[in-house]
Amino acid sequence: MSSDLAIGPPLTARRAQTRERLLTAARTVFAEQGVEGASVEEICEAAGFTRGAFYSNFSSRSDLVLALIQQGIDLQFAAAQSAIETMKAAGDLDPEELMEIALSAMTGSRGALATDQQDVITDRALMLHAARDPELRAAYLSFVDTCSTQIAGLITDALDHARLELTVPLAAAVELFVATHTHLQTLRLFESQRADPRLLSTLLSAISRPAP
Repeated sequence: MSSDLAIGPPLTARRAQTRERLLTAARTVFAEQGVEGASVEEICEAAGFTRGAFYSNFSSRSDLVLALIQQGIDLQFAAAQSAIETMKAAGDLDPEELMEIALSAMTGSRGALATDQQDVITDRALMLHAARDPELRAAYLSFVDTCSTQIAGLITDALDHARLELTVPLAAAVELFVATHTHLQTLRLFESQRADPRLLSTLLSAISRPAP
């Protein structure tokens, strides 16, 4: 399955590095000021580039936001593939160890269920900006759908390896995971000690049973 929203011409190594630095800077600035509150100049200053470098890589701020959404899809796709390969190579693991691998892929490297505070703030800012911009709504929904698909795949693979099955439909399990983690993300933004990541593992245990 491809993770791309769109396919463009290949980038040179130098331009790819410049683009990556601009994306990283944008995430930091967006976390601090929101998408609407951030200027191109501030993003360029944070990245150490001029406006010319910005417009050599992005046609507008919305184009930059679209690139960040695509980056999120790519990272989630890579994390899910890595977790699946890890589970296949690990052989016999107990259910708790398998769940840890799957949950790590969901929450790490800006996965579908990101946990880092700055990443959470940036992702919320991107979501709100996409909701206000009709041209970005379809791209953001594609990101959401991709994340849901990857979570579903990780849950399925982890349960298969652990010889477990869900007691609820898979789509419902994905929605429960996303809703629970959204709550944990909100707690982490305001009172991090109340956000217990073990709740996700507890949830999966509560909605699964030994397979026949």
